[in-house]
Amino acid sequence: MEQTITLKIKLYEPTRAKQEVYQEMTDRTTEFANKYLGLDKKDRPKTSKEAKEHSKPLPSAILAQAIRDIKSKPKAKRFKRLWPAFNNQNFRVEREYTVDGGAVYKVSFPTLERRVGVPIVVTPYQKKYLDLLLAGKVKQGVARLVKCGRDWYIHLSLTVPVERTQKPEKIMGVDLGLVDLLVASAGGQTLFFPGGGLVYIRRHYVDLRKKLQKAGAYKALKELGDKEHRWVKDVNHKASRVLVNFAVAHGVTKIRMEDLTGARWTKAQGKEQRKDHGRSLHYWPYYQLRQFIEYKAALAGIQVELVSPDLTTLTCSRCGETVKSRPKSRWFRCPRCKRIKHIDVNAADNIAQAVSGLAS
Repeated sequence: MEQTITLKIKLYEPTRAKQEVYQEMTDRTTEFANKYLGLDKKDRPKTSKEAKEHSKPLPSAILAQAIRDIKSKPKAKRFKRLWPAFNNQNFRVEREYTVDGGAVYKVSFPTLERRVGVPIVVTPYQKKYLDLLLAGKVKQGVARLVKCGRDWYIHLSLTVPVERTQKPEKIMGVDLGLVDLLVASAGGQTLFFPGGGLVYIRRHYVDLRKKLQKAGAYKALKELGDKEHRWVKDVNHKASRVLVNFAVAHGVTKIRMEDLTGARWTKAQGKEQRKDHGRSLHYWPYYQLRQFIEYKAALAGIQVELVSPDLTTLTCSRCGETVKSRPKSRWFRCPRCKRIKHIDVNAADNIAQAVSGLAS
């Protein structure tokens, strides 16, 4: 079994001249992509050699990968930005040892005038996979040169082999919610990832957005949106990492989650939802969170399974009694067996049992 991951590696203090080159490469790649889309399909270049007739000077490696990237998005009408990218033949990771036995990592790739080698900032997590790459134990995919804020990064795709060992099956249920971002339950052990602080920050962004809209500060509004997007993505990464670490620590072999595809959190048929203004997690990107959980779980050899969300909050996880409406408090009180249990833990246990069946 194989799993694809992406390492987001920061370039170490590139000079102003190099940053200007990277920006020019990005601008030219984007300009080429939009010219490509403007051509009749029969006139569109198929090779980097043909592409040079429609582009400002760019390395053949970037043009060839740009054509692949454009074709992978057949519905695109215009690219706001297409980052320069390199395949595994044009991009290299290198490691050098220092006199004290430490290791320094750098990457090399073609630019407008010549190939350059650039030092990178490597975290312990990234170092593990880069060492596997240099040892030939993982496959290198596409590398993209990306700017985030004021810094430049390489987004490096790797295909990692994953061994799934045979263990006694232990299933963990995960409930995604409006108060706590997620609640997990596995064999009587529970994990809460609270959402209160997230709601506060979301409310802060909502208030800032209103002020900027009123002032007509559209550039600042866009920057705020980008900043919020990065913050949300970081939270989802942290939540998924905490969850998978919890699963590994408790010997979980399978994670079950609700299939919320196409679902939208509602309260009173949307009446209160429209008044929410960031006071809960109604609009949190749960699909992205699920994707992060899936690929991190796969790397740990844990299977992820989706179940139907029906009845998970209405059913007693002990005796199976179903109530007519969701409890208003944070506790589920079973009218039959009289058991009292936290409503999200009860839901997580029902999800683990797939009380409403697996998602089709």
